[in-house]
Amino acid sequence: MPQPLTVGQKIVHRRYGAGTVVSVRKGGDDDDHERYYVIDIPSRDLKVHLPVDTAQDVDLRRLASQRKMNRALRILAEQPADLPSDYRERRAFVTELMTEGTVHSLAQIIRDLCGRKRSKNMSTLESNLLTNAKRQLAGELALVAAIDFTQALQRIESALLRGEGD
Repeated sequence: MPQPLTVGQKIVHRRYGAGTVVSVRKGGDDDDHERYYVIDIPSRDLKVHLPVDTAQDVDLRRLASQRKMNRALRILAEQPADLPSDYRERRAFVTELMTEGTVHSLAQIIRDLCGRKRSKNMSTLESNLLTNAKRQLAGELALVAAIDFTQALQRIESALLRGEGD
C-alpha cells in the first residue's frame, strides 16, 4: 500500500486483521513529534497505533473484494485437505498460511483445521490458530459485506456446514 492512509479507509493488518483508520494523532509525549494512524480492529476490540512514517513497512493490504470474499466462502465449503501428520510440519504449514494473511489462505486454514478437528484431536496451538483465523476472516467479511461480526461468523459456520454434507 504505497499511498498514505486516510481516515475512514478500511485496511487489513496481517497480524491483527481488518480495521478502519479512525484518526491520525501526534505521539503522547511532548518530545514525541511522530504522527500515528489509529486503526480500529473491531474483531479484536483493539485500537492499533502505527507510525505514519513506517506504516508502509508493516504488513498492510487493502480489504478483499466481494468477489475474493465469495471465493473464500466457497473454499470453506470444499472438502478439507489432509494436513501433514507430523505436528511440526503441520504447525509450519498452518503458520505459513497465516503469514500470507489473504482471505483465501485464512479460508484454507479454517477448512482444513475444522476437518482435522472432526477426525482427530487438535493441539491447543492448533485450536488457537483456528480461532484466530476465524476471527480474522470474520472481521474482514464484516467490513466487506457491511454486516456485524456475529453475522460474519455465522456465514463462515454455514459455509463449513455445507462442506460437511459432501
